[in-house]
Amino acid sequence: MKAFTLVAAAFVGVSTVASAEPVSFAGSKATNYLQTADGVVTPYNDWSCVMSIGCPVVDAFSACEMLGSRIYNMIMVANSAPSGQGWYAYSDLHPTLEDLENEIPSGGAFQFIYHTGVHPGGSHNFWLHTTAFCPEIPELTGDTYSRLSTYKSDLSVDFTGSMNGFTDDPGANASSLNFVVYDVGKGGLFWSASMAPTETSFTIPGGSIEDGRAYFGVMYYTTSFSEPGAGVHGGSHTSSFTRSVFFYFNTRGPCPADLNGDGVVEDSDFVEFVQAYNLLYCSDALAVNKCPADLSNDGYVLDEDFVLFIQAYDQLLCEP
Repeated sequence: MKAFTLVAAAFVGVSTVASAEPVSFAGSKATNYLQTADGVVTPYNDWSCVMSIGCPVVDAFSACEMLGSRIYNMIMVANSAPSGQGWYAYSDLHPTLEDLENEIPSGGAFQFIYHTGVHPGGSHNFWLHTTAFCPEIPELTGDTYSRLSTYKSDLSVDFTGSMNGFTDDPGANASSLNFVVYDVGKGGLFWSASMAPTETSFTIPGGSIEDGRAYFGVMYYTTSFSEPGAGVHGGSHTSSFTRSVFFYFNTRGPCPADLNGDGVVEDSDFVEFVQAYNLLYCSDALAVNKCPADLSNDGYVLDEDFVLFIQAYDQLLCEP
């Protein structure tokens, strides 16, 4: 099996007092899908893997690299109390699982080597579990997608929907179904839930979602194998395999192209749309709060939003 190596150079200017804090190791393979209607789910064809090392102390290690058939850049993704320090190494994006397996082999052995920082130096072997994606593709079932897309009239009422759930691997011990909803324009997590793989329904409590905003949701079907104590000083090994489905919805009411809310789509709305179109990003500090011109709910104001706007502009009057 191909061996990969993570190398961390000594941290300059940081105390090297030895620490017995745990060091954990993980590998996570994933693929994504997009749901655009009831019963319509399409693959992104982007299989990938993230390899990581983490320690619950600040400045545990310095810059790292992952060595295999080539040198992988590693990114420090966390370095603060109380979570400590974590590093990620990303695989390439691949059109098929087979291509990903060629880069990050199923059941492959990986060696992490780290030099003294706050944490003492050493090395450790990690074995990525044999690939075990669940057979199901995540999906909002029945009329859940269409109802969520029109969840605007009374956001104080609970929204209950259904999904297909997934078949867990018999050897897995940390699998879960996770559901999250993010604000597209300004960012931020608005609602989340973690459930057992066999769950087939969810409820978004009333008041969790705000009016006049665009959102995207993600469901993660994750088969996970955890080995507590298999890392360094009581740290863990974790191997995860995730299928995720993305979907977009908004709470802008029945006439989203009416940007100023006067009941018609006319020149004043066009002026507002052009200003947003020139900014492009809903996350731009100058963007209007809630980014109303993002009619496609993807976080940008692009040509596809212009097409949707013009269709409403030509009709002039908002349909009841």
